[in-house]
Amino acid sequence: MNNLRIFLVEDNLSFALEVEMLINELGYPLVGQADNGAEAEIEIKKQNANLILLDIGIKGTTNGLVLAEKLRKQKCAIIFITQSRDRNTYQEAQNFQPLAYLVKPFDLLTLQSTLEQAYRFLSSKKYAGANEEGDNDSFYVRQNNVLNKINYENICWIKSDGNYCNIHTLNKKFVTKISLVSLMKRLEKMEFIRVHKQYIVPVRRIENINLFDSILNIGDQMIPIGRSYKSALVKQLDLI
Repeated sequence: MNNLRIFLVEDNLSFALEVEMLINELGYPLVGQADNGAEAEIEIKKQNANLILLDIGIKGTTNGLVLAEKLRKQKCAIIFITQSRDRNTYQEAQNFQPLAYLVKPFDLLTLQSTLEQAYRFLSSKKYAGANEEGDNDSFYVRQNNVLNKINYENICWIKSDGNYCNIHTLNKKFVTKISLVSLMKRLEKMEFIRVHKQYIVPVRRIENINLFDSILNIGDQMIPIGRSYKSALVKQLDLI
């Protein structure tokens, strides 16, 4: 259990106290809690938390989904908690690949099962390896008997084609057998975002976005924006 460093983000004081009691009863360490996104972002980093119980509907301009976007680089896992039973909210939350999505109220056994799964995941070699990979600036793609190095910064966009992905770089297109979901797990900490069921793009290369037509442009390439991905995309942008 020492592998877990849990942080709770919840603005309902009575429910926060209830969850804290449940976590303590289960014997897991709660390293901190906050009732708003701005404070949570600072404290999560300060406490080196690796598992965030995150209420989607927290008060302030930084709701749970916005905070989840801000936490992408901090290598922490997320369990969303919410009162909402709205399907669109659920789909938005799935863009962040949470470990779980708990609808309030939940009981001790539900939380216990969820935290046990989180513990196994955070303790796994697969998780540790994914974090190490996220620190690199490149990866390799095999084409026949040649291993081609691809730098993250050179990727313009990625499009899925069944069980394959077409990786478009500044100079060349590479085809590799991997699902878009699996590839996104490698890229999400490198400021890439999924904007459509078939497309992943690096945020830094987006030149403009037509919200009315649900299209974004990278160079001469027009890329569609899926309806369920639009909100998460806009929230990731530095709007003024």
